[in-house]
Order: sequence, then structure tokens, then C-alpha cells
Amino acid sequence: MELQKTEDNTKATEAEQIPMLTDPESFDFGKWEQCIKEVLDQTPQLLLTEGDRQGEPVLRAEIADYLHRVRGVVCTQDQVIISAGAQQLINHLARILKLMDIRHVCTEYPGYMPVRSILRDWGFSISNIPVRDDGLAIEKLPTNIRTAAYVCPHSQFPTGAVMPISNQYLLLDWAEENDSLIIEDDYNSSLRTSDDSLTTLQGLDGGRRVVYMGTFSPTLFPAVRISYMVLPKPMVELFNSIKDEYDQTCSKTEQLTLAHFMQNGFFQENIDRVRKLYAKKLNTVINTIKEIDENGSFITVGNPLLVTNVTLKIDTHARTICMGSSGEARSEEILNEMTDRMIESAAALGIKVRGVSQMHRDGQIYLTLSYDQIPADQLAGAVKDLVQSFKSVLMKGGLDIPCVYEVIRLTDGKPQFLPEHYARLENSLGAIGKPVPFSCETLGQCIAELAEEGQIKDHNIKLEVDLSGHGMLYMNPTHYPSQQQYKEGVRTELFHGERKNPHIKMMDQALRDATDAAIKAHNLYEVILVGRDGQITEGSRSNVFFIKNGELYTSPLKQVLPGITRDKIIEIVKSKGIAVHEDPIPASSVADFDAAFISGTSPKVLPIASIGDVTYDVNDPFLRHLMDWYDEAFVNQAE
Repeated sequence: MELQKTEDNTKATEAEQIPMLTDPESFDFGKWEQCIKEVLDQTPQLLLTEGDRQGEPVLRAEIADYLHRVRGVVCTQDQVIISAGAQQLINHLARILKLMDIRHVCTEYPGYMPVRSILRDWGFSISNIPVRDDGLAIEKLPTNIRTAAYVCPHSQFPTGAVMPISNQYLLLDWAEENDSLIIEDDYNSSLRTSDDSLTTLQGLDGGRRVVYMGTFSPTLFPAVRISYMVLPKPMVELFNSIKDEYDQTCSKTEQLTLAHFMQNGFFQENIDRVRKLYAKKLNTVINTIKEIDENGSFITVGNPLLVTNVTLKIDTHARTICMGSSGEARSEEILNEMTDRMIESAAALGIKVRGVSQMHRDGQIYLTLSYDQIPADQLAGAVKDLVQSFKSVLMKGGLDIPCVYEVIRLTDGKPQFLPEHYARLENSLGAIGKPVPFSCETLGQCIAELAEEGQIKDHNIKLEVDLSGHGMLYMNPTHYPSQQQYKEGVRTELFHGERKNPHIKMMDQALRDATDAAIKAHNLYEVILVGRDGQITEGSRSNVFFIKNGELYTSPLKQVLPGITRDKIIEIVKSKGIAVHEDPIPASSVADFDAAFISGTSPKVLPIASIGDVTYDVNDPFLRHLMDWYDEAFVNQAE
């Protein structure tokens, strides 16, 4: 089969994806329907008037009772404020803080960005307080001005940090001593089952200096956005003074329905349901990623205490070699560009992923994956597709500025063929009129530091130098062929497409996207490029060789990327006195050869089992000898 270079491959793949909006197993809509019917049958007259600006009294009563029983919150229904989403509540709270003459707010860093943005827009001065493993760094809070401190003490987003009760008392002491206020966001408390589930700051404080916030979003379904906050009694009076200036943004029908849902015991039943479901899903996410990335060298799962999502750390170990004309900002820009592309690639799969740029300080990429929204029976497959899409993004590198790149293989922590990679980098940059902005010795030192920092032994490292002169190293997602693939060979097909300039190792985005789509769509290991003249050139990310009557055939150097592994193979074969033919190879002649293989940094010498319908002898004696010769000359010595 011959594949054509076309944009339709990518579009068709994306169009086939079904957005995963929520898991139908996470909610019993039959019982919700029953509660709606009870509202319509028993109290239809309530729907003929506007909703209470503070929230429906019957629901506020249920919330107050539930919070007291389950979370130890001290309040009456008069202290409960209901709104559609936490962000609207923060707007109410901002107005009240102004009336209290509080102009300064401390927020967690990293933390929930929408809260910071709303408070900033209201004109508050904001201090970012770092988050450690035990939560907010209390000693960093100000002691000389009246402040409101926004915290998530029980499952901090996005780090998952939990504040021990001793620190909770220290935080309350700070608020008392500085006449300040604490805003406690307990957004996923209903789903947590840890031993400290009853220790809330609001309960410990008796509701004097703590505003308690919560939401039903994790335990209901996305279309229902009902959130609430519990105000200290003096602040309730301030809310009453301003509430007539605001309409209730939360549906009265949904509030009444939820009240019935709670009264009937359905809410607790659903919590028990989703706790079990999310625990199962979390194990699926963790185990699937471990299965995909056995060495933990690419992606790490963190913060399972977040319950409905996890933080994914993409282990790039990015390291800047030289600044270039754009300066240090370019390094962070590249990470942000990659993050944006990962979010886009996840969205194309129907998966919700968010970037956490606040955590990029160590040169890694951090993302949160909302696994709660993916149906359980699709989760493992979705995670596999997601990780593969992340790998594809990283392998394409920073693409907004054209760059020359090299992929260098580490064996036992040592770079293979470093002088040759440097020479090719020099040739590629020279072809576009740019010098290499660092020496080969500097490159080697930076690679050694990266390998030591990441405890990397066997992996691929990617080097990029863009047109601004910025040079960057990072771990490239690595997929080495399996022993089975070396034994049985791999499937390939012809693909009509060619590099713009094969002698410059520069990413061709359109060609890479098209070949990636073809490889995925046809379950291939590689595609073999065919130029407009009908001649075979190379693989999309490899060089290709053929064997006939014990002699080696490959396309001439002028048609292909000067592969370093390719050069070593030719060198070995010639040293054995075997003929090497570097001549044009028509695509129509693929059936004329006895065997074929691809070569490259990752595959080394990898047998081709087939090109389309044409099959080859993967046990050809010359091919098997060549595989051994290459390993003896370069791999075994390096090990």
C-alpha cells in the first residue's frame, strides 16, 4: 500500500474522537429525575417566584446540617450563601472584604488561578505564599497588615499538599493575632475518606475568622453548578446589606431538586458511589502510566489526594546551553509552548488537561488530568492515547521559531557519537548561515550534567538550536524497539512525501504530522518516503537499506539526511569487504530485494518485515550478521 501525503489523515483522526464530558456511572439520573418530579408535584408554587438571593432556605438548611455532620462545620442556615460556581462567591466575598476595609489577600502559590485573577481585578494587593509538602508556608504570611488568606488546607490544588492539624492551629493563631481572615476552600471534601476528614479550620475556629467554601460539582454532574460558602456571623450582616444588588445566579429548580436529593439520602448514596468509582479510576491511571513508562523516565503521576484529577509531571529535565538573542525567557517560552500543544492534543482526544505553569520552576512541564470525566471502561485506552500524544508533542520540540536539532542516544549515561552529532549540527546551522553558539566540549558537559541530574542511563536527549541562537537540551521521549521487533521485524508502507532539504536536520511540521497520522492510522512502525521522482529516499525518522544477493543498497547521500548510524553501518559493511551501492532506488523495485532494514539513533539496525504487501526475509544471514557487527562495534563497547 502506498500512502499519500494529505492533511485529511489528521483531520479524520480528530473527527473520529468523541469528547469525554462525564462518566455516566458517576451519577444516578433516575433519582435526580425523581426529585425534580417531587418538586413539581409537591411545591410547584415555589417555581412561580424568583429565587432567594442568598439561596433557597430549604437547601441552605440541608447544607448546614450536612456540613456539621460530615465536616464539623459550626453554622446555621442563615450563614450559608449559595451561588452558581465558586467564582461568583468570590465576587461576593471581594465586595464584603472591601466593606471590612481589607485590601490585601494572600493566595497559595502554586494555586487556583481564577481566585487570584478575580481578587486582582477587584483591586486587592496580592501576595503569593509558597506551598510546601505540609501546605501553606505560614511563616511567610504578613504580620503587619490586616489580610485575608485563601487556602486549600485539606487537598491543596494543584500540589495535593495536606496541612497537618498542628499547622492549622498555627494558621488560626496567625489570623487571631493579626485581626485577619481565612478563606478555607474545601472543594473536594465530600470525596475524601482520610482520618482527618472532620478537621476543618472553620470547625476548629468555631466560625469566627474563617469563611468556609465548598461545591457540589465533584459529586453531581457538570451541568449543575451549585457552590456555597459559610460566612462568620458579622459578615452575614454585611452580605445582607449588599445582596439586593445581585440576582441569584443559581437555578431555583435545581436548588430545590438538590434539597430533595439530600433529604432522600440520595446525595450520600452518590458520594459512596463516586468514591469507589474514582478510587478505581485512580488506580487505572497510575497502573496504565506505569505500564507505558516502566522506567518512569518520561511521565510521573502525583497528588492522588486531589481525588478527581492528578498532576502529571513531564520529565523533560530541560537545560539551557546558550541564551541567544531572546535571553532566558526563551526557555520558559518553549516549555509554555509545549504545554499549550499538550493541552491541545488532549482536547483533540476529548480529554480535559490543564497546564500548571506556576510549577514549571524546575524546568519540567506540569499538567492536571481530570480523569473523573472519562468513562471507566475507556480510561486505560484514553490514558495510553494521551501519553502517546504528549510524546509526539515533545518529539516535535519548540516549533514557533525554526530550529535545527539533534537526537543523541545515551548508553550507560554516556552520549554516543557526540563529535559526529556536533559536526552535523555545525553543517545544518552553517547551511542557514548560523554558527554553533557553543563548543562540543560544552555540549558534552551539559549532557553529563543533565544525565546526572535525572539519573539517566539509557535514553535519548534532544538538542535544539533555534534561529535566535537559543540552545536547549531535554529528554526526548524514547521508544526503543522490543526484542520481538528485532526478531520478527516491523511493518512499514510507502508514503509520498519528501523533506524540503534533507541535509538540514530541521523539523518539517507538515510532513511529520502527516507521517505520524499515517503510522497511527495503519498501525505501522515507520513509513518509507517516496519523492516526486518516484524514488525511495528514507524513513520519516530513519534511514532505509535493502539487501540483495548479500550486498547492501541504499539511496545516495544527496537524497537523504546524512544519518550518523547510516554512516557507521556503511563503514562496517565496507570494512568486511562487502559491496555498498548508493544508487537511486525506484519505489517500484521494492519487491526485487531479499531483505530490508531501517537505521537510526533509537532503532540501530531494525529488520523490516514488510513494506505494504511486499514481505522480506527478516532472518537473512547478511542482515543478522550486520546487526551483530553493529552491536559489537558500538553498543557492547559503550556498555
